[in-house]
Amino acid sequence: MFLPRSIDKVRASLAGGDLGEYTIPGFTQMMLDELGVSVEAFTGAVAEAKTDAEVAAFLRKHSSQDKYDRWNAFVSQRQPRGGNRNEALAAYSWLHTRPDLILAVDVLEEDDKQHFARAN
Repeated sequence: MFLPRSIDKVRASLAGGDLGEYTIPGFTQMMLDELGVSVEAFTGAVAEAKTDAEVAAFLRKHSSQDKYDRWNAFVSQRQPRGGNRNEALAAYSWLHTRPDLILAVDVLEEDDKQHFARAN
């Protein structure tokens, strides 16, 4: 989980890209730390890759299935701001209208929808 989003964010951070309000620290950094891959190595792999599949192959070569499993188990249950709902409400002004969104993956998905809906 998070690999496609992380690839897109890193691509946007490369020369000619536009990362906008997004950052690499956060879930991308946490994912790479869990997988044992540095941001620099991952960025280099993304820069050289022609496809997402090539990036996935790089990670398979430099990490392991048990690390993927640990990451996926962690992130699939993670709440935004480590479970501090007040901090999450402060970070996502729209979140008070969506009490049904509990998990960080769902909050980020909705945040992307709202962010990109404004951009279009």
